[in-house]
Amino acid sequence: MYNAIPIKITVRKALFEEEKRIAIFFPKDPFLIERIKRVPQSRWSWQHMCWHFPYTSTTWKIFKSQFVDYSLDIHSTMPALVIPYSDMVSPPKLRLKKPNPPTPAPSLPPQLEDALRALEEQLRLKRYSFRTIKSYKSVFKAFLLHFKDSDPNTLMDSHFRQFLLMMIKEHKISESYQNTIINAIKFYYESVLNRERFFVQNIRPRVPTQLPDVLSEAEVIRLINCIENVKHKAIIMLIYSSGMRLGEAINLRIADIRMDEKTIFIKAAKGKKDRYTILSENIIVYLKKYYEIYRPEHWLFEGQDGGQYSVRSVQAIFQRAVKDSNVNPYATVHTLRHSFATHLLEHGTDLRQIQQLLGHNSIQTTEIYTHITDVLKNKLRSPLDNLNF
Repeated sequence: MYNAIPIKITVRKALFEEEKRIAIFFPKDPFLIERIKRVPQSRWSWQHMCWHFPYTSTTWKIFKSQFVDYSLDIHSTMPALVIPYSDMVSPPKLRLKKPNPPTPAPSLPPQLEDALRALEEQLRLKRYSFRTIKSYKSVFKAFLLHFKDSDPNTLMDSHFRQFLLMMIKEHKISESYQNTIINAIKFYYESVLNRERFFVQNIRPRVPTQLPDVLSEAEVIRLINCIENVKHKAIIMLIYSSGMRLGEAINLRIADIRMDEKTIFIKAAKGKKDRYTILSENIIVYLKKYYEIYRPEHWLFEGQDGGQYSVRSVQAIFQRAVKDSNVNPYATVHTLRHSFATHLLEHGTDLRQIQQLLGHNSIQTTEIYTHITDVLKNKLRSPLDNLNF
């Protein structure tokens, strides 16, 4: 049995851009590789010859459960390994013999590979996010493969419309994915080839008019009161009281909470913009209680084994609270942000102030909440209410 063999697993800190990761070193062995593959988002680094995965409480627990029979040699004081971008582009490629290997993805001819590489280089020069680069490369590669016998520099509007129609008819793509395709290919022709206005104007999909889900103030009270764990309640209260996005909340450092100024500093939020939002007096009292019990060291909310609290953990907390409190079952963590803006508007806060707190570029984005409050404040009576049965 493998667990009877004294194999040492070396654990080190790693870093990809601003994301904390854990680097794992062990002897090459199919049995151990199959175990590390069970850790979510694990990747193989050819540069460092090790496996690595995001440092969250969830992934750390899964890792320890998979290697519970082995000796972990943790080097917490060594400098973090810098994970190169190439390690994150695709899932790890294992050199293991398989009886039925999967069909490899279609490869591009050399001249088309040059076009794809030029797109990636320009995206990286303009400092687009890793996820945007990945999605743009994916759709642009599909576009190039569709016209693999043509020089991409000679393709015109008609070719692009043909590709879009094919994707809509055969792949049933969504409106948002259609926009991603348009943005990616426009970026190549306008930012890489410097063409002016490559596409015709009328190919953007009609955007569905949808009002965001909002909890009433009574529902927010029920939701928060049904949470007993101090840390869990602090997370939900902070997100609602400040209007932050979930990702912004778990990225908060202790130093970002400015209790004296009653503000929260949000670093590099959506669009890589810094901003401030309000810090509730009630949440200050509750955070002090949370500090005394959990004593976080760096991140405001940390997992049991250190490191940032995970997105999935907060989502699980919220969904459990939704079920226990019997509020709107369609609510998500982001609903707290919508509720924050709507309740501020109902209590007379200026729309421009709400725009700044939410970090919206355009006031038109914030104006959607006026439609919700107009319905909620409407004093009109339904004609059915005037009938006596």
